[in-house]
Amino acid sequence: MPETLLVVVLVVLLVAGGLLAPLLAWTTVLKLGVLGVAFGLVLGIPTSIVYHVKLARVLTARGELPPRWWLSPTRLHDRLRGAERHSVLRWFFAGGAGFVITLAGCLAAFVGALLAD
Repeated sequence: MPETLLVVVLVVLLVAGGLLAPLLAWTTVLKLGVLGVAFGLVLGIPTSIVYHVKLARVLTARGELPPRWWLSPTRLHDRLRGAERHSVLRWFFAGGAGFVITLAGCLAAFVGALLAD
């Protein structure tokens, strides 16, 4: 269910952005895009670091952390138990949200640059 809500919110934001972009000056769209990138990175980078540290600590404590685990940490999610799952994955989703915001900011900055005369 949360995934459905996320998709609906993203679609609404994309449609709203598409409708508002022509009404705004290209400099405004570009500035909003740059701000979106900055906000996404400020949110995404620290939360992603916390996610990786928490995942490593939980699995190391049980001796279940494989070598080179950071190359594909999502494959380790099925090893998480109950409360561990919640405490680790909330950081995963927060980092993912930062990534999505960063991409949306990149898209807005690109559109702003295209609208420049």
